[in-house]
Amino acid sequence: MTPPPPTALRRFIHTSRSVRFPSSSPPPLGSPSPSASAAGRPARSRSYKWTRRVAVVGVVGGGLYFVDRQFNASAISRSLRTAYIGILCTLDYKINFSPKKADKIEALHERVASRLGWVIDVNQGLYLKLGQALGLQAALLPKPYREAFGHVFDRAPAVSYSEVLGVFQKDLSLDPLEIFETFTPEPLASASIAQVHKATLKPGIGGVGHDGGGTVVAVKVQKPAIEKQMELDLFSYRSLMWLAEKLFELPLYFAADYVSTQMRLETSFTNEANNARRCAELLSQTPELREDVYVPRVYGEAEGCKQSDRIMVMEWIDGCRLNDKKQLEDWGLDLRETMDLAISTMSAMTFSWGFIHCDPHPGNLLVRPHPTKKGKPQLVLIDHGLYIDLPQKFREEYCTLWRSLFVLDVPKIESIARKWGIAVDANLFASAILLRPFQVNKHKHKKEEKKVQTQEEKEQSAYEQQVELKRRLRTMLENEQLIPRELIFLGRCQRMMQANNQLLGSPSSRVNLTARWASIGYTRSVTGSRSLRTVGTWTWLKDRYQDALFRFTLSIVDIAFWFTTQTQRVLPKEKGSWEDKLQAQFETMAKEEFGIEIDDKVFLG
Repeated sequence: MTPPPPTALRRFIHTSRSVRFPSSSPPPLGSPSPSASAAGRPARSRSYKWTRRVAVVGVVGGGLYFVDRQFNASAISRSLRTAYIGILCTLDYKINFSPKKADKIEALHERVASRLGWVIDVNQGLYLKLGQALGLQAALLPKPYREAFGHVFDRAPAVSYSEVLGVFQKDLSLDPLEIFETFTPEPLASASIAQVHKATLKPGIGGVGHDGGGTVVAVKVQKPAIEKQMELDLFSYRSLMWLAEKLFELPLYFAADYVSTQMRLETSFTNEANNARRCAELLSQTPELREDVYVPRVYGEAEGCKQSDRIMVMEWIDGCRLNDKKQLEDWGLDLRETMDLAISTMSAMTFSWGFIHCDPHPGNLLVRPHPTKKGKPQLVLIDHGLYIDLPQKFREEYCTLWRSLFVLDVPKIESIARKWGIAVDANLFASAILLRPFQVNKHKHKKEEKKVQTQEEKEQSAYEQQVELKRRLRTMLENEQLIPRELIFLGRCQRMMQANNQLLGSPSSRVNLTARWASIGYTRSVTGSRSLRTVGTWTWLKDRYQDALFRFTLSIVDIAFWFTTQTQRVLPKEKGSWEDKLQAQFETMAKEEFGIEIDDKVFLG
């Protein structure tokens, strides 16, 4: 064969290099061309990566949520929920609290208060207690906050019986029926931290009951989630208080650590049992109360009854709530005697013992007919988880303050206020301590000045009024480091006892009865020996004068109390009891003197 010419060979080789032979398997029908696939590959790759990332985050997040819920009582989820609301509220305030939006400030408060209330409702548990702690300071905040925290008192759902069994198994490694003859699966009462079941001890444990059977007891079981949630919940509470201080520019955070410490102690039933025993011992040393006030017996290892830090067994007592007016009247118990006994007990704790039950709402102060005194009431104290100890120096100052209020010792009142880091008009300070309008220092032309201030306040916008309120409160609490933290709980106790008195129609002269116990505490713990030989003629005469003035002031208040009571009986249309009127006057005074709008009806629950 004749070889091809060189030119034809070169042309063939060049053509064969440029030809692309098809693959053995053709691309599917409708598939993009190679050039189109190459162009679309980056877009598809980015979309795929984002989808994969979202899926991974979802799976990991869902897994963490499941683990947190199943094994950590949702402690992290609760904290994240709180953090989200806190950030949302902060941004809302930063953006909308301004002079230009003064007409929308009330709506701003309502939004923020609603969110905080939602967090408490959803998280439940210790948040109810923390909500109560926030509620203690809500009197200084705008009205929507008082309404948001008003529902957290004395309200909590119960946990299932299976969860109760879990606590017994974990803490004691046994079933309730291994200790008790009977045990009610359904709780008779439920609070934020624990719930109470009625049970009967097995024979040989705790003695014999009244009917010859086993002793009837109340078994207090802590809700299992509390143990896991507590520290993160307390951290969230402190964070909220810090945030509130930044938002409102008010000294609110200074008490957060103190309140957190008390909350931790309240979750320890070992601590509660010790408080109950100590209270019973102090009662036995108080002649005025020891026969008329009773603390149910706590059963422990000494009585052959197992307990733990989350399980407590107490004597069962049948009684009614302090505010159950109908039941008290059906038993033929005098309302004034009953209320006097409750006020005297709390006053003795405050001024004589320095060891105070700080949750005296009606459900914790039971009343029953006296076992040995026919027709007389006996007060039964329960729920001893939250107590505070008053340092000796503070208790002496507090006794002195109450006495000074009734002898009109203005320099002493102002001196104590300064020691406590509180810069405020003596009249308002006195009224805040007594929870009633009280004037110890008359100012010339006061009424005329106040009329001008009130008119100016009316002309201010809502924004200007709240800015002025912040300024006044910052001035009042000029040195927060000096403010006794105990005042937080003392103020709460005083207000709760005032509310208890109101619920029964104000049968007791609360202020006078409290002042008398303050005088007893003053005499026993402050004055020491005040004989003529010890203190000298001038001081002895001054003591006699102040004592006479003290008694005279109390007599005047007693007369006013009696007159108001008789007026209500003679004129049924006369509305408002003694405490109602004092509260209304106090609220008016706080509004006019200081611009604070107080409404503590949450304590009436």
